[in-house]
Amino acid sequence: MNCQFSGSVIGQSYYIVVRHRNHLETWSDSAVLLSQNSTYDFSTMAGKAYGNNQVELEPNIFAFYCGDINQDGVIDGLDYNDWETDNNNFSAGYLATDLNGDGIADGLDFIYWEQNNNGFVGS
Repeated sequence: MNCQFSGSVIGQSYYIVVRHRNHLETWSDSAVLLSQNSTYDFSTMAGKAYGNNQVELEPNIFAFYCGDINQDGVIDGLDYNDWETDNNNFSAGYLATDLNGDGIADGLDFIYWEQNNNGFVGS
């Protein structure tokens, strides 16, 4: 994702916050001084996120935790309830319950939810 900044934010420091339909809200580890050409890459290390709150997908590649379907800041049974409803209804489309991004809510999404739920992941 790329963002361009202008106006009064240039030259100021801000935390970068990313919100996504089914991922934990994730903040930068510290405030970032913004310019028109600022860059910030969360994927290079867990420590780029506040509290190292990322998962390592492969060596030296990090990502946000998925499974916070109801956006309450924790991956838990309440998210499962939403996933189960869509799974049982064979739901398809751009859904918060579609954790792997293939367009359907099914058992392949459950795998991601289960792993993060069992890891007590929260923001």
